Amino acid sequence: MLPAYTVCVLTMISALTWGAVTLTHLDHPALEHLRLHLAADHVLVGLGIALTGMVFAARRTARVLGALMLCSGCLLTLAQVVPLIAVVWGAGPGVLTAVFVLVMVAFTLINSIIYPMPLWLPTGRFPRGWGPPYVTFTALFSALQQYHAFTHTGFVYYGVPSPLAHSAWSDLEFMLTPWMDTAARWVPPVIAGAGILIMLIRWPRAPKSERPYAILAVPYVLWLVVIGLNEYGDPPMGFEVVLVYLAAASWPATVGYVHVRDRTWALDRAGRRILTAFVLTFAFFMAYAGGAFVLDYFAPGSLSPEAGLMACLTLLVGALLRPTARWSARLVDRYYYGERAQPYQAVRALADRLGQALDPGEMPRLLCDTVVRTLRLPAARLVVHTRHGDRELVRLGTPGGLDEAFPLVHRGNAIGHLYVPPRAGELALDQQDREAVRILAGHSAPAVASLQLYEELQSSREQIVLAREEERRRLRHDLHDGLGPALSGLRLQVDAARTGLPPGGRATASLATVSEGIGRAIDELRHITGGLAPAALDGADLPRALRQLAEHLGRTLRITVSLAPEPFPGLPAAVEVALYRIAAEALNNVVRHARAGHAHAAVVLTPEAVTVEVRDDGTGVPEGACGDGGVGLRSMAERAEELGGTFALVSSGAGTVVRAVLPRTAGT
Repeated sequence: MLPAYTVCVLTMISALTWGAVTLTHLDHPALEHLRLHLAADHVLVGLGIALTGMVFAARRTARVLGALMLCSGCLLTLAQVVPLIAVVWGAGPGVLTAVFVLVMVAFTLINSIIYPMPLWLPTGRFPRGWGPPYVTFTALFSALQQYHAFTHTGFVYYGVPSPLAHSAWSDLEFMLTPWMDTAARWVPPVIAGAGILIMLIRWPRAPKSERPYAILAVPYVLWLVVIGLNEYGDPPMGFEVVLVYLAAASWPATVGYVHVRDRTWALDRAGRRILTAFVLTFAFFMAYAGGAFVLDYFAPGSLSPEAGLMACLTLLVGALLRPTARWSARLVDRYYYGERAQPYQAVRALADRLGQALDPGEMPRLLCDTVVRTLRLPAARLVVHTRHGDRELVRLGTPGGLDEAFPLVHRGNAIGHLYVPPRAGELALDQQDREAVRILAGHSAPAVASLQLYEELQSSREQIVLAREEERRRLRHDLHDGLGPALSGLRLQVDAARTGLPPGGRATASLATVSEGIGRAIDELRHITGGLAPAALDGADLPRALRQLAEHLGRTLRITVSLAPEPFPGLPAAVEVALYRIAAEALNNVVRHARAGHAHAAVVLTPEAVTVEVRDDGTGVPEGACGDGGVGLRSMAERAEELGGTFALVSSGAGTVVRAVLPRTAGT
């Protein structure tokens, strides 16, 4: 379709160029005695036929007919603009000769296409039997007729005598003159009558469902009437112009009727845009040419170059008024409200950002960021529903007390809600904001639904971790406060009984053995209770436990601890245990393997997460240890991941950095 689009664009440019040159050179001597309405009529007919051909070119059943009509319409338009430009700019004899040959070919082609038009009707398929001889004879006669006209002495086109009349081109003209004058009056009616007769013979044979092009008989008959009036009569100028306008407009109008009725549209987006521009060009040209004719008819002399230029400027301002107003409104709306006037642009931007995101889990944050930054609303937070209750995935901005909930519906179920407050100074979201957020929530629901499964799994893991830590704490308390004192008391009783017996006896030895066994059991119990939960956290907060750990391990190197903010708030038990054990394991590794002089443990709390980082100035982790991962590294990573966090280790010759990031609300 690219060649067809190129011909369409060339036709439109030619028509617009003809109008611009004509309006700006109305006082040129070549245009003083020219019947401009006839030249404008030829341009209109060329536009109409080319427009019809473009639509036909998109249909498989009439692609050949469409290509022929498109080319003939384009050449007919060029046959007006090229001579006009050549005359206005004073072209030489050689250029004028080439221009007149082009015009002669254009008129020959248009006659060769239009006269046999009935052969394509009503099905749009060309007959194979007697169709080619008919077309061959028509084309040959049209070529001879145009040759005779352009080489005849006295032929004037755009105020310039034909340069073909007194050259080698005119040798054949002397042979054609005796009989061509008579043939030009009688052969065209015979050709047209034969074409109509052929159409009437084929019409009854065609099924009703295969007659989409029958309506093309209307512009064809109008065209014959115009040709007949010009050849055999002298109609009034006004009637002639109206008739030509009807003939020119009937070509695209009939084709439009066929396509609307059959609901056929085989053009791509580029084709539809070109066709839209073509229709607008045709309509504007018809309106302005008709207006110029009416103005010149009722007010002779009023059509001046200045008036034409003002008319073109008015057309340009009118064409740009609506898009300019729309652009201004969009600019103001975007400045104050972001992209809420075009919510689908925001959805597209969100989709593009999701496509570039490395982690699918970034979707909730990108959604809220789109609401806050693109729509410029004050805040947004996303909550999903899990079997363990609602879970807030992300929060941006400062939500107020008037948050409006927008459900995220997937497969008929509300998987969560997007909460958005109104703008500052408003009691509720206006309709445009509400519609934009609703569209964003609807398009984001499938992506959030996939994250919901992960969140449910993560919530279950956190519940398990929380239950495990609480059970360990309970067991430790029970063993430490119950079984431990009971064993200690039993050992005291055994030792008291042993002191009442004479030394050296068998009973004394047996009681000593029992006392030692109870002592070993107490030691083992202490070891078990120490593993169930960090003893440092038993009755102490996390800052104090970390500082005690630093004092205990800081015998061979200097260990410092910092927490932000100060004072440090309390955290869920599972989070505190994980932070303490990760810091303890990292500091133990520094003491045993790093050969460092200083280590620093830092805990930083943010609204969304808590980070523990242990940094040292040692020799770093040996090559290969980071990839293989020892028991300690795997333990730290597992403790972070089971609460939905991340773990990272960066080592170099200047030291090692161990960092774990945990969600602040994990385990709640």
